[in-house]
Amino acid sequence: MTALHYRMLRLWSMIQKEFLQIRRDVPTYTILILVPLMQIILFGYIINTNAKHLPSVVLMDDTSPLTHSIVQSFKNTGYFNIDRITHDKVLAEERLRKGTAQFIIHIPSHFSADLVQQRHPTLIVEGDGTDPVAISNAFHAASIVANTAFNGELHGPLKYLATQPPSFSLITQAKYNPELLAKYHTLPGLLVTMLTIIPVMLTAISITSEYELGTMELLLVTPLRPLEVVFGKLIPHIILGFILFFLSLATSHWLFHLPFLGSVLLCSVLTLPFLIAHLGIGLAVSTVSKTQFQAGNIANLYFLPAIVLSGFMFPFFAMPRWAQWLGELLPPVHYLRIVTGIMLKGATWADVWPDVWPVLIFMVVIIFLSFRFYRLTLD
Repeated sequence: MTALHYRMLRLWSMIQKEFLQIRRDVPTYTILILVPLMQIILFGYIINTNAKHLPSVVLMDDTSPLTHSIVQSFKNTGYFNIDRITHDKVLAEERLRKGTAQFIIHIPSHFSADLVQQRHPTLIVEGDGTDPVAISNAFHAASIVANTAFNGELHGPLKYLATQPPSFSLITQAKYNPELLAKYHTLPGLLVTMLTIIPVMLTAISITSEYELGTMELLLVTPLRPLEVVFGKLIPHIILGFILFFLSLATSHWLFHLPFLGSVLLCSVLTLPFLIAHLGIGLAVSTVSKTQFQAGNIANLYFLPAIVLSGFMFPFFAMPRWAQWLGELLPPVHYLRIVTGIMLKGATWADVWPDVWPVLIFMVVIIFLSFRFYRLTLD
């Protein structure tokens, strides 16, 4: 047998050994394949900066066939999903503040009379500027409504209006972010991203490292009870999470001049369940991980959809309906709305409550499951 044959046998033995190693650690290698596959699927379906069918409310102070034609023209653009027509200004502004509507289309009183008498009335479209990318294309689409709104109406006695320039003006206003600055959306989004990733990784890796170093067994032979060990691990990470939270707020406000119109106390209080929920996820990850490397890979299975579906990277309403439903189950979607609402809109407890209770439910469920499985692991 030649030297080449010996080399080939040694190489084949090494290949066999490596395949045995892979077979013994199937979960880790499966995750390494699942993560890029999930990226392809999520980004392929979800990446879309041209948000359409955005929830809108019409504040109609003038009701006539002409104003109904204008409403229909907005619908025909494909950007405005008008699900409410009201005369109540307070209701319309409340929906914009709570985020249940992206636009208010205000048709003023005497609009039709001013139109017929060629007084060139003005129609106002207000958009939620906290996500500039989501509303910029819709504003552009709204600007052409003045040219197309009455294509089917200007005949007979009103035909004279069709031969003139647009018979009314349309003004677009971006509320909460008049200049449509990207940082008004980016900085709160980065805060949510950091408070999503760091608590999970800190908890998962911290606990898993105790097993790798063999110190968990030493802790369990002390008078400390298993749950006391866990709480001793989690509480410092909550403190670290709040340090990161306040540093991020201070940097955003003082260095980048991001306004903070609401209550810092309210925002801080509502940050606690968000942090606890993600510490619970880290605890859950540690129950199925044997090494820090494996814990990081498993945590990525949560990070990727949670951040992509949060509405930070891409407009939430530009995503497919199934992606929006999935996103509503995850805390980052709601926490981004909470932080943005309090910081930029001065939202109160009543305004953000629709996004608070989903985070609380998620927190309770994940903490219950994590502690239950972790107690079994320790025992």
